[in-house]
Amino acid sequence: MLTVYFYSLLVVLLFTPFGFVLSNKNQKNVSYYSSQLLYGLIVLSFVALFINFFLPLNKTFNSLILVFPLIVLLKKRGEYLNKQFLFFLFFSGLLISLLILESDVYRPDAGLYHLPYTKILNDEKIMIGLANFHFRYAHISILQYLSAISNNIVFGNNGIVFAQALIASSVIINFSYKIYEYNKNKEYNFHFFFLVSIIIFIFYKMNRYSEYGNDAPSHFLFFFLISEIISSKTKDIRNICNNLLIILFIILNKITLLLAIFLSLLNLNLINFKNFLKLKRFYFILLFALLWCVKNLLISGCVLYPVKSLCFNNLIWTDIQKVQEISSENEAWTKGWPDYTRIQNRNNEKIVDKDTYLKNFYWLPYWKTKHFKKILTIILPYLLFLTGLIIYLNFSKNSFKKIKIEKKYYFLIIVMFFSTFFWFIKVPMFRYGYSYLISFVSLIFAIVCVQFSFKNNIQKIFNFLLILCFSVLILKNVVRISKSENSYNNYPWPKYFAMNEENLSNGVEELILNGKKLYKPKKNGYCMFSESPCGNYGVNEHLNLVIKNSYYIFYQD
Repeated sequence: MLTVYFYSLLVVLLFTPFGFVLSNKNQKNVSYYSSQLLYGLIVLSFVALFINFFLPLNKTFNSLILVFPLIVLLKKRGEYLNKQFLFFLFFSGLLISLLILESDVYRPDAGLYHLPYTKILNDEKIMIGLANFHFRYAHISILQYLSAISNNIVFGNNGIVFAQALIASSVIINFSYKIYEYNKNKEYNFHFFFLVSIIIFIFYKMNRYSEYGNDAPSHFLFFFLISEIISSKTKDIRNICNNLLIILFIILNKITLLLAIFLSLLNLNLINFKNFLKLKRFYFILLFALLWCVKNLLISGCVLYPVKSLCFNNLIWTDIQKVQEISSENEAWTKGWPDYTRIQNRNNEKIVDKDTYLKNFYWLPYWKTKHFKKILTIILPYLLFLTGLIIYLNFSKNSFKKIKIEKKYYFLIIVMFFSTFFWFIKVPMFRYGYSYLISFVSLIFAIVCVQFSFKNNIQKIFNFLLILCFSVLILKNVVRISKSENSYNNYPWPKYFAMNEENLSNGVEELILNGKKLYKPKKNGYCMFSESPCGNYGVNEHLNLVIKNSYYIFYQD
């Protein structure tokens, strides 16, 4: 276990300096270092994306890039050799190791395509038309690139498990530190109450690594983005660029959070566009977005998969029929299609086609039977807790403050309301868009609470609240760890080789297509982090493979 903690410290130490180029002001506090780490993860992801067009992300290359943070740590040692950074390093390592120790990976998606794609990135440069081998490879997140580039001679294969935990720990520490500082200085402002509401939800619902996958990191970053927008006091164009970069990174992680792009409208009208052209980071954002679109095009034939209107049917590897099928299937699945078909089969009733099911809220009664109930079981306790906190704060006040609510807060509330509505109409599965809903609730909570003027010393209640939140996270993970078997393969790291308790793979079957070795899992298994390229459904009879200029191209005949 100490080994995991040591490597957790080391990954924070080595990855934080990558964000130095995007940090705007050297505040030398925990908030600054946590945001620098987040920017460092974005830079690393971009490097991984760029390099994979030409080379596999193997251990040799991934190890060479670690020279950069070592140089920064040496040249900027005054920035990192201080109590604040050491405090950040210590608690980041503690939180990361607590999250990943003896944990499972996100099931079943990690075994189906997160881990197999990460392995492909480690073993191969970009494979054109890869979506024809396994359609889920067209849904991939930028997070898999971050995982792949973390596989080096320092961390070995275990480096692939850090990405989600790094994002989670950075945001948790950032928010907790800000809440503590606000409370210590008795600054009970809008930002403070927003952070309180968010941190309560994080510790309540986002406290297990095995539940993260590609979803939770996107929501962590979405909360961080809203926090940055709220706390921004200046119209610094570099801050605006950084927010644009975070928005892009969120979208590249989870396309259902695409409406985050509307948050970029908040300050753009106040900035002369010509000023953007003077900033290198603006071109970095454009290049990042362009590379991702090109990657999508090469993998699936679509700029955005599975949007038919953004696909190029004249490319040999584009499968428009599959795009249409996946598009309707994805939306139907989020709207309770499996529950509908199960109910109809049980009652021996006719099953309508997916297009009919999706029209005119036909899906609503069936969605309510499962998804809606699940959302209620999650959101109701959270809302009740916030309501109780409002009641307590109301009794603790001596008057209401006459304050002017900033226009940007109303803007945020409006955007979150319509984003939540869009999520409900289009993809109403909780994990696809809960940061819209929770941000909306938290903004309303902040609007209410910021109007209180307190007569009593309420510092103790918020200090207690922070302690309670951390206690919940620690207790839940300690209980999880204590129940875990201690003799599985690669103990005590997360189980990324198999879905079973022993973490022992069932093995894969070797397939040959035009001289290239491909793989599929043996019966009832998953590809996981095994031989690559691995596709869970194997090779269909219409799949072809050609090699041009050393690039593999998969296509359907």
